[in-house]
Amino acid sequence: MKRWIVLAAGLLLAFQALAADTVRFGSKVIATGDSEEKVVQIAGEPVRKEEVQNVYGALRGYRLDYVQGRKTVQIYVAHGQVVGIKEIF
Repeated sequence: MKRWIVLAAGLLLAFQALAADTVRFGSKVIATGDSEEKVVQIAGEPVRKEEVQNVYGALRGYRLDYVQGRKTVQIYVAHGQVVGIKEIF
């Protein structure tokens, strides 16, 4: 019985953060490769905009945070294009 509890807890932790290539906002979809302008047109202004830096402190891009119900959608933008999307439940 303990094994099943540990397995279930492990699966829940594994799905806490899910990386994706697309995310839906209403009836519109944002995908990697889209422009930052398109993201703002579809999703609106982000709740938070954070700089993403490399290990030397140089600016690599931005992380745009959006809240959708009980999850947070993080959209990573570099050189004006979406390079990554992460959903945190």
